[in-house]
Amino acid sequence: MAKHFKTYFGTPIPPFKEEKLGAGSITIRFVITGKVPSKKNNQQAIAVRKFARAWAKEQSKHRQPTWADVNKAVGMVFGKIRGNMDYLAFLEKVRPVVQAQASEWSNRLSAKGLIFPLQKSTLSLRLYFKDRYITDTSNKLQTIEDILQDCNIIANDDYKSLNPIHMASANYYQELIHDIAFISLSFRL
Repeated sequence: MAKHFKTYFGTPIPPFKEEKLGAGSITIRFVITGKVPSKKNNQQAIAVRKFARAWAKEQSKHRQPTWADVNKAVGMVFGKIRGNMDYLAFLEKVRPVVQAQASEWSNRLSAKGLIFPLQKSTLSLRLYFKDRYITDTSNKLQTIEDILQDCNIIANDDYKSLNPIHMASANYYQELIHDIAFISLSFRL
């Protein structure tokens, strides 16, 4: 039977190639409490001037700097991106929590074939916010994916390894004392 493309706004859309886990799949869950920082929003651009300063200091020992010296020193400055301290602190705080939960799942299910990192799984993420701030949830998803990969829970966060991904978030103002990230990973043993 031929599969039919549907056209929307001039673009033919093929039927989606959705894989089903089917019978025999299992779901494990992880809980992270506290604010999940957005990775993208917590990166800082910094100027690295160390080499330019050292070169300029050495040049100034021998003579008065010229405009050419100033331009050369400015050209030696370069930028780099580093993680914000809040994001890095979050990773350090959460890493042992996630690893302890993974150890518990491993103790329960290793006899049935659970081996970390998971090579292929689906992800369902629910974010429970304790305050009324409007926040970008897709950036928090990236942070969760990174911590799962960093802790060797999942092998990769590409579309072949972690797909599909479902995410929802809700406000629990005056109902919770801290934010909660509730992570469900489903896979076949």
